Amino acid sequence: MKFQTAEPSPGDVAGLVPVGRIVGTFGLRGAVKVLPLTTFPERFDKGRPLLLRGEPRVVRRSAWHKTLVRVWLEGVGSLEQAAGLVGELVYVPEEDVPPLTEGEYMVRDLIGLQVFNEHGKPLGVVEEVVPAPAHDLYRVGEALIPAVKEFVISIDLERRRMVIRPIPGLFPGDED
Repeated sequence: MKFQTAEPSPGDVAGLVPVGRIVGTFGLRGAVKVLPLTTFPERFDKGRPLLLRGEPRVVRRSAWHKTLVRVWLEGVGSLEQAAGLVGELVYVPEEDVPPLTEGEYMVRDLIGLQVFNEHGKPLGVVEEVVPAPAHDLYRVGEALIPAVKEFVISIDLERRRMVIRPIPGLFPGDED
Protein backbone atom coordinates (compact mmCIF):
# COMPACT_ATOMS: atom_id res chain seq x y z
CA MET A 1 0.00 0.00 0.00
CA LYS A 2 1.25 3.42 -0.89
CA PHE A 3 0.23 6.78 0.49
CA GLN A 4 0.20 10.17 -1.11
CA THR A 5 0.10 12.80 1.61
CA ALA A 6 -0.48 13.71 5.20
CA GLU A 7 -3.23 13.23 7.68
CA PRO A 8 -5.67 16.09 8.16
CA SER A 9 -4.79 18.76 10.63
CA PRO A 10 -6.91 21.37 12.36
CA GLY A 11 -5.17 23.98 10.18
CA ASP A 12 -6.07 22.27 6.89
CA VAL A 13 -7.71 24.44 4.28
CA ALA A 14 -10.32 23.24 1.79
CA GLY A 15 -8.79 22.57 -1.61
CA LEU A 16 -5.25 22.23 -0.26
CA VAL A 17 -3.24 19.11 0.51
CA PRO A 18 -0.47 19.20 3.14
CA VAL A 19 2.86 17.90 1.81
CA GLY A 20 5.18 18.73 4.71
CA ARG A 21 5.47 20.01 8.26
CA ILE A 22 8.17 22.47 9.28
CA VAL A 23 9.91 20.86 12.25
CA GLY A 24 12.94 23.06 12.75
CA THR A 25 15.42 25.55 11.35
CA PHE A 26 18.80 25.16 9.70
CA GLY A 27 21.53 27.76 9.60
CA LEU A 28 21.31 31.51 9.90
CA ARG A 29 19.86 32.33 6.47
CA GLY A 30 16.30 31.17 7.04
CA ALA A 31 16.28 27.54 5.93
CA VAL A 32 13.63 25.32 7.47
CA LYS A 33 13.70 21.59 8.12
CA VAL A 34 10.62 19.94 6.65
CA LEU A 35 9.24 16.50 7.48
CA PRO A 36 7.78 15.38 4.14
CA LEU A 37 4.18 14.19 4.25
CA THR A 38 4.19 13.10 0.63
CA THR A 39 5.62 10.29 -1.46
CA PHE A 40 6.72 12.84 -4.06
CA PRO A 41 10.09 14.28 -2.96
CA GLU A 42 10.19 16.47 -6.07
CA ARG A 43 7.60 18.72 -4.36
CA PHE A 44 10.61 20.34 -2.64
CA ASP A 45 12.77 20.82 -5.74
CA LYS A 46 14.13 24.25 -6.62
CA GLY A 47 11.52 26.43 -8.30
CA ARG A 48 8.52 24.44 -7.04
CA PRO A 49 5.64 26.43 -5.53
CA LEU A 50 4.36 25.67 -2.04
CA LEU A 51 1.70 27.37 0.04
CA LEU A 52 2.62 28.47 3.55
CA ARG A 53 0.09 30.25 5.78
CA GLY A 54 -2.02 30.79 2.67
CA GLU A 55 0.82 32.56 0.85
CA PRO A 56 2.56 31.15 -2.22
CA ARG A 57 6.29 30.55 -1.67
CA VAL A 58 8.80 29.28 -4.20
CA VAL A 59 11.52 26.85 -3.17
CA ARG A 60 14.84 28.67 -3.75
CA ARG A 61 16.95 25.66 -2.79
CA SER A 62 16.60 22.32 -1.03
CA ALA A 63 18.86 19.61 0.33
CA TRP A 64 17.90 16.25 1.78
CA HIS A 65 19.37 15.09 5.08
CA LYS A 66 18.22 11.65 6.25
CA THR A 67 14.40 11.79 6.40
CA LEU A 68 14.11 15.59 6.38
CA VAL A 69 14.50 18.13 3.63
CA ARG A 70 16.14 21.48 4.29
CA VAL A 71 14.24 24.11 2.32
CA TRP A 72 15.14 27.70 1.56
CA LEU A 73 11.88 29.50 0.73
CA GLU A 74 11.37 32.74 -1.09
CA GLY A 75 10.65 35.48 1.46
CA VAL A 76 12.27 33.69 4.40
CA GLY A 77 15.79 35.05 4.86
CA SER A 78 16.64 34.91 8.55
CA LEU A 79 16.80 32.48 11.42
CA GLU A 80 14.13 34.50 13.24
CA GLN A 81 11.71 34.27 10.29
CA ALA A 82 12.35 30.54 9.96
CA ALA A 83 11.89 29.95 13.70
CA GLY A 84 8.45 31.56 13.50
CA LEU A 85 7.39 28.93 10.98
CA VAL A 86 8.17 25.84 13.07
CA GLY A 87 5.05 23.69 13.36
CA GLU A 88 3.44 25.04 10.19
CA LEU A 89 2.25 22.84 7.35
CA VAL A 90 3.17 23.48 3.73
CA TYR A 91 0.57 22.72 1.09
CA VAL A 92 -0.07 22.26 -2.61
CA PRO A 93 -3.42 22.77 -4.34
CA GLU A 94 -5.54 19.61 -4.47
CA GLU A 95 -5.54 19.71 -8.28
CA ASP A 96 -1.73 19.24 -8.20
CA VAL A 97 -2.08 15.80 -6.59
CA PRO A 98 -1.48 13.02 -9.14
CA PRO A 99 -4.34 10.55 -9.61
CA LEU A 100 -4.23 7.53 -7.33
CA THR A 101 -3.74 4.04 -8.67
CA GLU A 102 -5.18 0.81 -7.29
CA GLY A 103 -3.99 0.27 -3.71
CA GLU A 104 -2.93 3.90 -3.19
CA TYR A 105 -4.68 6.09 -0.64
CA MET A 106 -4.51 9.61 0.64
CA VAL A 107 -3.49 9.33 4.27
CA ARG A 108 -6.09 11.93 5.20
CA ASP A 109 -8.77 9.57 3.79
CA LEU A 110 -7.58 6.75 6.06
CA ILE A 111 -7.76 8.74 9.29
CA GLY A 112 -11.02 7.94 11.05
CA LEU A 113 -11.71 4.63 9.29
CA GLN A 114 -13.46 2.12 11.54
CA VAL A 115 -11.23 -0.95 11.96
CA PHE A 116 -12.60 -4.49 12.25
CA ASN A 117 -10.96 -7.88 12.46
CA GLU A 118 -11.74 -10.47 9.78
CA HIS A 119 -14.61 -11.81 11.91
CA GLY A 120 -16.32 -8.42 12.14
CA LYS A 121 -15.24 -7.48 15.67
CA PRO A 122 -14.73 -3.69 15.98
CA LEU A 123 -11.18 -2.80 17.04
CA GLY A 124 -11.20 1.00 16.94
CA VAL A 125 -10.40 3.76 14.48
CA VAL A 126 -7.32 4.69 12.48
CA GLU A 127 -5.96 7.64 14.46
CA GLU A 128 -2.68 8.15 12.64
CA VAL A 129 -0.53 6.80 9.84
CA VAL A 130 3.03 6.52 11.13
CA PRO A 131 5.77 6.62 8.49
CA ALA A 132 8.36 3.89 9.00
CA PRO A 133 11.35 2.70 6.93
CA ALA A 134 9.94 -0.62 5.73
CA HIS A 135 6.24 0.33 5.51
CA ASP A 136 3.85 2.70 7.18
CA LEU A 137 1.90 1.74 10.30
CA TYR A 138 -1.73 2.44 11.18
CA ARG A 139 -2.17 3.50 14.80
CA VAL A 140 -5.42 2.19 16.26
CA GLY A 141 -5.45 2.99 19.96
CA GLU A 142 -2.18 1.59 21.32
CA ALA A 143 -1.83 -0.90 18.46
CA LEU A 144 0.35 -0.34 15.40
CA ILE A 145 -0.83 -2.29 12.36
CA PRO A 146 1.65 -2.74 9.48
CA ALA A 147 0.22 -1.33 6.24
CA VAL A 148 0.86 -4.52 4.27
CA LYS A 149 -1.52 -6.98 2.64
CA GLU A 150 -0.66 -9.72 5.16
CA PHE A 151 -2.38 -7.62 7.85
CA VAL A 152 -4.77 -5.35 5.94
CA ILE A 153 -7.44 -7.40 4.20
CA SER A 154 -9.49 -4.54 2.77
CA ILE A 155 -10.01 -0.80 2.82
CA ASP A 156 -13.42 0.56 1.88
CA LEU A 157 -13.34 4.34 1.77
CA GLU A 158 -17.03 4.62 0.83
CA ARG A 159 -18.13 2.66 3.91
CA ARG A 160 -15.28 4.20 5.98
CA ARG A 161 -14.00 0.83 7.16
CA MET A 162 -10.85 -1.27 7.18
CA VAL A 163 -10.69 -5.00 7.80
CA ILE A 164 -7.47 -6.39 9.26
CA ARG A 165 -5.99 -9.72 10.30
CA PRO A 166 -4.28 -8.88 13.62
CA ILE A 167 -1.73 -11.14 15.27
CA PRO A 168 -2.83 -12.55 18.66
CA GLY A 169 -2.21 -10.12 21.50
CA LEU A 170 -2.04 -7.00 19.33
CA PHE A 171 -5.24 -5.65 20.91
CA PRO A 172 -6.05 -5.82 24.65
CA GLY A 173 -8.22 -8.84 25.54
CA ASP A 174 -7.34 -10.56 22.28
CA GLU A 175 -4.55 -12.86 23.47
CA ASP A 176 -5.71 -16.08 21.78
